[in-house]
Amino acid sequence: MRYLIVSDIHGNWPALEAVLREARDYDQVLFLGDAVGYYPDADRVLDWLRSVNATGVMGNHDIWLLDIQSMQIEGPVLEILAWQAERISPENREYLSRLPWTTEVEGALLVHGSPLDPLAYLEEVEQARDVFEKVSYRWIFHGHTHLAGSYLSLDAPAGRNTSEGAAGRWVRYNRYAHGGELIVAPKARAIVNPGSIGQPRDGVVGAAYAIWDPKEDTVEFYRAKYNLERVLDRLHREHFPMWLYERLVLGK
Repeated sequence: MRYLIVSDIHGNWPALEAVLREARDYDQVLFLGDAVGYYPDADRVLDWLRSVNATGVMGNHDIWLLDIQSMQIEGPVLEILAWQAERISPENREYLSRLPWTTEVEGALLVHGSPLDPLAYLEEVEQARDVFEKVSYRWIFHGHTHLAGSYLSLDAPAGRNTSEGAAGRWVRYNRYAHGGELIVAPKARAIVNPGSIGQPRDGVVGAAYAIWDPKEDTVEFYRAKYNLERVLDRLHREHFPMWLYERLVLGK
């Protein structure tokens, strides 16, 4: 099995559509949370996730949309979620409500934020080291930061200290904003973020996604280009704030 890994789609249908045109040779879809929020086409994104029977987890924007009636709506982020909540189908709301906080696929853990807190940002080496110490999964896939990259952990030989300052374990971060291939050695472990389809924040324009091959112990990172003017047109039609387009142009 080869898996298409998507995360942080955020209602950006043109970006997701570009990924679907480009991605090849995968058997199943893994979704790491945040189908909704920011961009207007949340319902269409959810239609697709249901149609491909994606294995997925809950993101912070997803739970905010479900709970929006009990929240004090202030600022554009929650205003957009309230707008989307009025427009998603009952079937898509039901699908969203059934997403778990974590799930497992072929011995890998899927979570939106951190395995230690699904709503926390996992964005520092020391945070990754803590996860490796407390969680035993060899593969962990997460999103939330909108940054394509991976943390690798490998036990150091007995009696040796690592250069990072902790005895017995090497932990390194690799950035994959421009794509590339991660090959994980048999004794290594990995925390992998495919990046965001809907709104990248690593300075590279385009829709980020990844392909995981558990048999080969590889993850391939990609960035699909698409016409940002299509998103701009949707934002204009729905009177969404223009800073959402500016973030796409800058990739951050």
